[in-house]
Amino acid sequence: MIKLYGAALSNNVNKVRYCLDYLELPYEFVSIDPMKGENQTAEFAKITPTRKIPALEDDGFTIFESNAIVRYLAKKERSAIYPQDIKKAAIVDAWIDFSSIHIGNAIGRITFNRVLAPMFKKEVDAKSLQFGLEMMDKYLPIMDKQLSLGKFITGTEFSIADIALLAALDPCEIARIDLTAYRDIVRWRNYLKAQDFYQKAFKDLNESLQLMRTEKTA
Repeated sequence: MIKLYGAALSNNVNKVRYCLDYLELPYEFVSIDPMKGENQTAEFAKITPTRKIPALEDDGFTIFESNAIVRYLAKKERSAIYPQDIKKAAIVDAWIDFSSIHIGNAIGRITFNRVLAPMFKKEVDAKSLQFGLEMMDKYLPIMDKQLSLGKFITGTEFSIADIALLAALDPCEIARIDLTAYRDIVRWRNYLKAQDFYQKAFKDLNESLQLMRTEKTA
């Protein structure tokens, strides 16, 4: 039985959930709250040396880092969402890296400074926020242009690169990131958000965020 350790507000955790649900793999979701230090226990360190989420356990085998996890799951199922052809796989890998290094990094900076820092009364890092916004201005047009060439990020075939980018963009609404200027991103995102694998796994970030705010002020 697969166990996924994570938190509903983590887009990297949701990336793995989308993959699991797309592949129709049964799994147990084990809630880990980093805000309460639940990821810092000695027991959790046995699952992942980084003590970060997500982490996955599959019949005694453990793996961490969301991109490694989705590759593992796709390979395990011999799914076309991670091609066996070495060149096609390299293109998928490139867009996965693009998602983490550029889009995810930028959104993480924006979300922290616009949402989490005010909520937890932390100092807003204006330079980090501005850098995140500049990254989005630089890299979203690249993504939009790529999506203008086909239905999915690598062309006509859905892949784990689409899952990675979809999850990376999940915080856009709560972080007040406007995507309306990017027609093909919006088209692609709306299509994927309507799919069963997304609907099954996705918990509305606004509701989760409101719950966190309630617990913070209680």
